[in-house]
Amino acid sequence: MRLTLPLLIAVLTVSADALAAPPPPVGGGGDVIEGHAQATEGDTLLVDGGEIRLYGIDAPDPGQTCQNRRGATYDCFAQATKELQAVVQDKIVRCTTKESPPKQRRLGVCTVEGRDVAGIMVRAGWALAYTALTPDYYNTQVLAMSHRAGMWGGRVEPPWLWRDRQATLEADATGKPRKKPSGQP
Repeated sequence: MRLTLPLLIAVLTVSADALAAPPPPVGGGGDVIEGHAQATEGDTLLVDGGEIRLYGIDAPDPGQTCQNRRGATYDCFAQATKELQAVVQDKIVRCTTKESPPKQRRLGVCTVEGRDVAGIMVRAGWALAYTALTPDYYNTQVLAMSHRAGMWGGRVEPPWLWRDRQATLEADATGKPRKKPSGQP
C-alpha cells in the first residue's frame, strides 16, 4: 500500500495520547462492566463473567493463519489472543457497552489504566480497524501498517475476507448454497 507524503505526515503527527483515548460514546448500551479480564479471541474479552467484543476492531478468527516477514506461516488468531491477554493481564478492565445488533455478541469500549484496549491492539498490529462500523481506528491502523507492526510485518488477510473465503470453500465442498457474505463482523 502506498501512502502519500501529506497523509503519512498527518498520521504520524497524531499524538500517542490521542491514539490511546477511547472513542466517544455512540448511543445505546451504556452499561459499565469492570473487573479482571481474560482474552478469548484477539478482539474479545471475558470481563466479570460477561463476553465483550471490542467495538470498532476485528482480529483473526480461529484457524486463520498469517505469514511473517520471512514468509513462514503462523497462527495469527493465537498470537492476537495472546497479545490481547498481555494487555489486560492482572489489570482492572473497564468496559462501557454499546448497542449491539440482535443475535450478536455484546460490543463495548474497554479501557485499561485509562487507555483504549482496541486502540492498543490496532496500533500494535494485532487487530484491524472495523471501518464498516466506525472510522475511529483507521488512522491508527495506517500508522501500524507504516511501522509494519504485528501482523503488518508480513501478510495478513482481513478477517472478514477470510470468513467469506471460508464460507465459499465450505459451500463448494458441501454443495450447499453459500450463506450471505458476512462482510465485516
